Amino acid sequence: MRDAPDHAGYGEDERSAIHERWLAERHRRTEDPHFQEEWYTEQCGACRFWFPLAGALGNDYGACANAASPFDGRIRFEHDGCDAFQESGSWSVPEDHETCRRRRLYLDALDNTDERGLSLLRDALAEEPDRELALAVILRALEAVTTDERRKWIDLAPAGQDRERAEARAKDLELLTSGPAGQPGEWSEWLQLRLAATTSDPATLETLARAGRTRRVRRLATERKRAMHDPGPLPVT
Repeated sequence: MRDAPDHAGYGEDERSAIHERWLAERHRRTEDPHFQEEWYTEQCGACRFWFPLAGALGNDYGACANAASPFDGRIRFEHDGCDAFQESGSWSVPEDHETCRRRRLYLDALDNTDERGLSLLRDALAEEPDRELALAVILRALEAVTTDERRKWIDLAPAGQDRERAEARAKDLELLTSGPAGQPGEWSEWLQLRLAATTSDPATLETLARAGRTRRVRRLATERKRAMHDPGPLPVT
């Protein structure tokens, strides 16, 4: 059966061609400047409606079986995703998916290590073959380290779009600390979302509630603005 010429995907060259063609159909592209960091944990491979393909292509591709998704019945890249994502609790197949395992190890190291450990983590990320995974960890690290240490992490990202995203995130973090400057329309979607979730400045919340870039930003800012005006009943003593 393996040698049957009427079945695609057995040859490595053919699988590579299929991979490249399907990769071009991604819904959420990490190189997109509007890619949201939280999407990294909402990928198809960790959705309960994910059906991985058999064979070698099953390590990267599967079919969506979620009737609520616009991709129901279509082949999707495991690192893609959509708004209908539903947590499965683990990556589908294989259960100890290597990329997912490395991601857990990297984030655990970031949360529970000293300077020497962080240096070893940077060395590991410099050799990480999955560019998307490396960038996701770098962006998380930028929030965890001091301002003076951020340059070391930014330089881990390859020159080009990845480096630009890391630079932009570092700038957003500075604005988050010092207070946003310029026109709200110039603020990134990530900064707007983080401000909507954390700022206690009524004027900023009002601006985001009225002119936030996404519905999610506007809704969150509106809810927090309302909560500040009406904090609810005092606790009974």
